Order: sequence, then structure tokens, then C-alpha cells
Amino acid sequence: ELLDNWLTCQSTWQYLEPIFSSPDILKQMPEEGDKFNQVDTTWRDLMEAAHATPSVLTLAKDPERLARLEEANKLLEEIQKGLAAYLELKRLAFPRFFFLSNDEMLEILSETKDPTRVQPHLKKCFEGIDKLQ
Repeated sequence: ELLDNWLTCQSTWQYLEPIFSSPDILKQMPEEGDKFNQVDTTWRDLMEAAHATPSVLTLAKDPERLARLEEANKLLEEIQKGLAAYLELKRLAFPRFFFLSNDEMLEILSETKDPTRVQPHLKKCFEGIDKLQ
């Protein structure tokens, strides 16, 4: 059970970490950003402890570790739901976003100050437009 929670937390954290390291996303989603910071702190603490004590048996015997991972996974699930709702709102506000995947939308939304980051996605949103000058 510990290993399953550990792997779930690791893969979800790896997916969300680049998203929530963007100041633009943090401004637009402060509640999810705060939750992610909690998980990030927990995850980094657990990784430091695992590095300091590389014995798997010692780590597996710690009941607090499992509880912390379960709490982190619960928060990560809430963050993902909030992120999906946020992207849905953006799609409803600008329907052409329905042509983009979640990852493509997040790339656009997290780089709002750099219009060149939008260029690769223009073809999917607007027929006949390849790039802007």
C-alpha cells in the first residue's frame, strides 16, 4: 500500500510541478497553488528522509509516511479537479480551446507573457494561420 501511494504521488507530482512552478498559473489558481505547495513540501521532506535512510524496510515500517502520502494524494486529486474545472472555464470563454489538449492549453496559459509560445498551437485553433509576426 505504501509503494502504491508513493508511486501515485510521485507521478502526479511530476506532472503538476512544472505547471505550478509558473507564476502566471499560481496567480490564476491561488487555492490550487497553495495546496500544491503543501504537497511539494511533503514530497520533498519524504524524499530527503528516503535519501537519508536508504533502507526500504525502515521506510516501510513508518506508519506516518503512509498517512502523509495518502494525504498528499488526496490533495493532488483535488488539485487535478480544480485544474480540470479551470481549463473547462477557459474553453467555455474561448471555444477554440476545445481543439487543444489540456497540456497544450496549460503551455499557452502558463506563458502569457511570451506570445511566441502560442505559435505552435495556432494551426489547431485557426484554420489557415500558421504564425504571427
